[in-house]
Amino acid sequence: MKQNSFTGLETRKVKILRILATVAVGVFAILCIFPFVWMLSTSFKYEIDVMEFPIHIIPRRVNTGNYSYVWNNSDFPLYYLNTIKVAVITVIGEITVSTCAAYAYARLRFRGKNFLFMVYLATMMIPSQVMLLPKYIYFSQLHIVNTHFALILPGLFSVFSVLLMRNYFTTIPFELSEAAYIDGASHGRIFSQLILPLAMPGLMTLLLLDFTWVWNDYMNPLIFISNEKLFTLTVGLQRFQEDASTSYALIMAGATISLIPIIAIFMFTQRFFIESFASSGIKG
Repeated sequence: MKQNSFTGLETRKVKILRILATVAVGVFAILCIFPFVWMLSTSFKYEIDVMEFPIHIIPRRVNTGNYSYVWNNSDFPLYYLNTIKVAVITVIGEITVSTCAAYAYARLRFRGKNFLFMVYLATMMIPSQVMLLPKYIYFSQLHIVNTHFALILPGLFSVFSVLLMRNYFTTIPFELSEAAYIDGASHGRIFSQLILPLAMPGLMTLLLLDFTWVWNDYMNPLIFISNEKLFTLTVGLQRFQEDASTSYALIMAGATISLIPIIAIFMFTQRFFIESFASSGIKG
């Protein structure tokens, strides 16, 4: 009898702890998402309603003219085109380079592989800010400063992407690739028709992370690009903010427009993204 009461008390404590943890996580989630909700709400308000108190998350008067004004009376279409160009080329190139390098480190056998991989990983300890001046001097000598090549070229090589895909490739049984190799398949065929399809959750995770990093990159366009016609959205949004001054509704409309591709990519890859984390948790 005592044991049953003790078990019931323990179960009640577990339930209380779970409720408290759920409430804490819920409050934290609300705090994190509130700036995004406020940005979206403000983008549909008239300027006179932006600073009203108490705050109305749902605008009392909906103003969709902010979006048309931002799109038609600024260089946002040009910023969008530049950013899409840089992001698509960079992401495709980085995924190609990273997956090929990860396959070599994960599946091939060659002398010095582990040493080379450790040296490659050691470069992650170098802060990116330290490399800005050497890269600027190097790009100046190559005459690619103030061109999109200065943004695309460094983005093709990512140590983290190689590490991510290499770790994912190692979870795929070696017996599969060995059986395919015995049947006469080349490494190119094994890589493209066997390894990549099995690593699709990791590949989609890499796509989401790479696209987000490139799309939100602010430092490199600010340093290497000075021609307004070549600005990406991050720098262009800052320039638009300076022009719009204190028109917060217009600024929030511009910020919302700049987030649309990232949200679309996340919606497309979220199933693979969640599957990647779930599978890694099970295997761990």
